[in-house]
Amino acid sequence: LCGQRGPSFDHCSKVWSLTEFWESNDAWRAFFRSRPLLTALSEGGDAEVLEFLPASHRTVVKKVAENLREDIARHLLDETDAIGGAVLADFDWNVRLVLGSDKVATLGVPLANLTLALNEPGEQKRREVSLEMSLAELERLIAALEVAHKAVVQFKA
Repeated sequence: LCGQRGPSFDHCSKVWSLTEFWESNDAWRAFFRSRPLLTALSEGGDAEVLEFLPASHRTVVKKVAENLREDIARHLLDETDAIGGAVLADFDWNVRLVLGSDKVATLGVPLANLTLALNEPGEQKRREVSLEMSLAELERLIAALEVAHKAVVQFKA
């Protein structure tokens, strides 16, 4: 479940068939990923979703879920993150002034150089993307980022 190896069939082969073993593993994996269990454990209350289990099993499952709560949550976030695209990890910027001159005209245009460091899902290495933008393009980018930030803030609330 948390990127760790699960139980082996050798330990259960005398009790279950291979099909029953896989069905059991799938059921427990789905159970530990269930929102009601994670919500109950994060609020510190008794997990009412465990009531269908015998009392002896309930305490063991609750201890396992409590001990692995952070690992389960991190693993689920990593799985969700892997679905999406690249994530902005860092950025760097500078401004260049383009100078062009001849006898008729003098040109002074500011250009923004923006370097984005992106984390790709499932990869350890960052990918860098460099952009050169005019003032109007930079203003559009900033406006789009502000809209995205507002959407994230509303989503978290």
